[in-house]
Amino acid sequence: EKGLRLLRPEGRLGYILPHKFFNARYGAPLRGLIAQGKHLADIVHFGDQQVFANATTYTCLLFLDRAGRDTFRVQKVTDLAAWREGQTDDALAASAGPTGELPATEADSGDWNFVVGEGAHLFRRLRKMPTKLENVTSRIFQGIKTSADKIYIVEERQREERRVLVYSPQKQEEYWLEHNLLHPLVKGGDSKRYHLRRTDRLILFPYLPQHGHRMALIPSSALRADYPLTWAYLLDNKTYLENRERGKMKGNHWYAYGRSQALQTMPLPKIFTPDIAVHASFSLDDTGDAYFTGGVAGGYGVLVSPEYSREYVLGLLNSHLSEWYIRRTATTMRGGYFSYESRFIRNLPIRTIDFDDPADVARHDRMVALVERMLALHKQLADAKTPQAKNVLQQQIEVTDRAIDALVYELYELTDDEIAIVEAERKP
Repeated sequence: EKGLRLLRPEGRLGYILPHKFFNARYGAPLRGLIAQGKHLADIVHFGDQQVFANATTYTCLLFLDRAGRDTFRVQKVTDLAAWREGQTDDALAASAGPTGELPATEADSGDWNFVVGEGAHLFRRLRKMPTKLENVTSRIFQGIKTSADKIYIVEERQREERRVLVYSPQKQEEYWLEHNLLHPLVKGGDSKRYHLRRTDRLILFPYLPQHGHRMALIPSSALRADYPLTWAYLLDNKTYLENRERGKMKGNHWYAYGRSQALQTMPLPKIFTPDIAVHASFSLDDTGDAYFTGGVAGGYGVLVSPEYSREYVLGLLNSHLSEWYIRRTATTMRGGYFSYESRFIRNLPIRTIDFDDPADVARHDRMVALVERMLALHKQLADAKTPQAKNVLQQQIEVTDRAIDALVYELYELTDDEIAIVEAERKP
């Protein structure tokens, strides 16, 4: 803002800066300022290409003109070496990544997702679809934040009828705890397309529904009386727990989680996604017994609205088309990872069903049947013992996955050329 004010009327400024502000909420005022004056001239977007040798950064070159412009140029760099060489070689410049000219109206205070080159028309058509994931869900929520994971997250060693022997990373000891307050804990890496892997990780959840519905911290008197083993374990960790959050946890609630987020929604049936992933990795927790944390290695839960089928939405989210869309809107990271945070997945275009149209209903039911088959196949694969059985199941999974993609292309009315563009990016 200061730089623009210092420029002469015909002046231009250039910065190298993180491109995170293109999509972050805090970047909206800056995006609005630039868009209002039509200051955008050139963007060189490096994606996950690393410009600096000794630091992991995600950067772009941003060139702004003081005078307004009707168009701006965007280049997405996919080959940094070719881009560097291309400053003096037009042929190499073209190979560095797609480039295109966009109207100034493409930029406003909303998220900047500039798609150029092959597929730009398809992306714009999908982006204009009126229904997004956030419109067919009651909530998209981040996982639990305990502020003391080494105490609340334990490893199961042995299980009896009413108690579980666990290993505590904090104390580096084993404890017997009542089973009632322990729940399976999944990490982002446990979630693959249509399958949520269970491990020996458990999370101690000292909350129960109060007055029949809302989750509340179990009073200390009830913990002592009904869960004496768990109470003793918490007492062993009291000093650490009550000194969390700069002393804010002192008092009767010393064994509560550091944040109250997701307490009400965690025990509900949900779709789960890691916060970062190489591929779409949405899985289904159809009982609500899988708990997860927020932040790195955690993920997000998706509560599908009652009027929509969870399986239908799951099929759309795991489709190659949705993955193709995410790759053009989400933050990219080293190693081919993409962000599946709420701020990106909530805008995924959702093809709704006209239940007054028999043909549309048939497509919906076909999707649900295919997804149910996919869920069953993945459970069988997890239980398979021999390489031959696993190979047969994997082949059936691939055939079913292709059938889901074909149905998605039909639902979204993709042309043969558009299908070819999406399929060209399919990776194993």
